[in-house]
Amino acid sequence: MAHPWIAERTFAFDSSGIRKVFDLAAKMEDPINLSIGQPDFPVPDEVKQACIDAIQADKNGYALTQGMPVLRDKLQARVDAEYGHADRRVFVSSG
Repeated sequence: MAHPWIAERTFAFDSSGIRKVFDLAAKMEDPINLSIGQPDFPVPDEVKQACIDAIQADKNGYALTQGMPVLRDKLQARVDAEYGHADRRVFVSSG
């Protein structure tokens, strides 16, 4: 026992699932970290400007829970162009 005030059973605890994912990502070449919305690269200027434009147009509230049709349609068009399979359907969720 390392510390008398730490219960012995705690030494048998396994790491969390997300910790395992982080450990796996550390072994990958150039992974994109999307955990808690923090990519490890700078935000492109056009994305920054789009955010500013949306805020100034009072469009900074929550999106529809069922998804925004314009977003789903654009994403689906991109998936269709890339994969060309009818079984590839886009699903957008929050969180």
